[in-house]
Amino acid sequence: MLFASITAFVVAATFVSIALYLLKDMFIKKGYYGLDVHKPTNPKVAEMGGLVSSFFVIFVLSALWFYLKAPLKSLDFVFDLTFVYYTLFGLVDDLSPLNGKIKLFLSLFGGVFVELVAELFDIKFYSPRPFLPLIGQIHGIYTLYPFLIPIALAITSNAYNMYDVYNGTLSFASIANYLLIGTLVIFDLDSGYPAFFSFLAFLCAGVSLGLFIVNRYPSRFFLGDVGSLPLGAAFGMLAIMSHLEIVSAIAIMPMLMNGFLVFASAKKIFERHEIKQRPVIVENGLIRANPSKEAPMSLANILTSRKPLTEKQIIIRYHLLSIISIILAIFTFLLTPW
Repeated sequence: MLFASITAFVVAATFVSIALYLLKDMFIKKGYYGLDVHKPTNPKVAEMGGLVSSFFVIFVLSALWFYLKAPLKSLDFVFDLTFVYYTLFGLVDDLSPLNGKIKLFLSLFGGVFVELVAELFDIKFYSPRPFLPLIGQIHGIYTLYPFLIPIALAITSNAYNMYDVYNGTLSFASIANYLLIGTLVIFDLDSGYPAFFSFLAFLCAGVSLGLFIVNRYPSRFFLGDVGSLPLGAAFGMLAIMSHLEIVSAIAIMPMLMNGFLVFASAKKIFERHEIKQRPVIVENGLIRANPSKEAPMSLANILTSRKPLTEKQIIIRYHLLSIISIILAIFTFLLTPW
């Protein structure tokens, strides 16, 4: 299965990157583009690149379903269903932007929907006894755990989505996150099906790499919500399936911090197109924190609060934060009695 995981990683990265290079001009001509507001010239950049990565993952998982046997067939179905729901959700949001409250509702409903379908087909895809560092497995949230799943998927999908601000920041972090889970799950004796979960993680890491190749600075393709939402939700689902909930939460700490800053400062639920003032101001190629009280806080706002930075400097700092959180996640894994 290790060979299958590595093959999936390489094929996914190759297919997604080549497909997006070929589709870039067509997307712009069709009007599917955004303006890169962090650059002085505000260049047009093709958007919704995540459509290709999501299609690839869904295609592979759907094809794989015919060859798997129970219970892997059921786990594949649940993971695929998660990807399909959040891909459609993201596509709708890209084509016709939803307001913040509707987006939050649909994020939460995704987890409810997956659980209901799993219950309908009698599929058991989680264990309601997560592991904590130093403590081990806990048993006191058996009845509460199913209600936490929709919240977890809403958090991870939106955390990914809100991290997709600067060229390559999300795609880089996504590569690191999935490679981490794909590697650690092999050593997680309680995961049940480590080889299969590792395959899923390497597949998602591969499409993330394909996205990064065209999304890195200077970006040629934006991911869009159709890319960020399903990747985030799938990461949450994989963490639940593999019993790596706490380790995964540590891995995406910069994303969680960014989302918390935005909502805590705004004191309301909103979508990015609804904000009146951006967290940062771009002047003469430099980015600085917006001092206005009406501007929401963000990770970039903190990074530029002392002095203005170039976009490239901000991106490097984002990457460093991702690497640090991955290292902390590894220590968390090692400190957990499995």
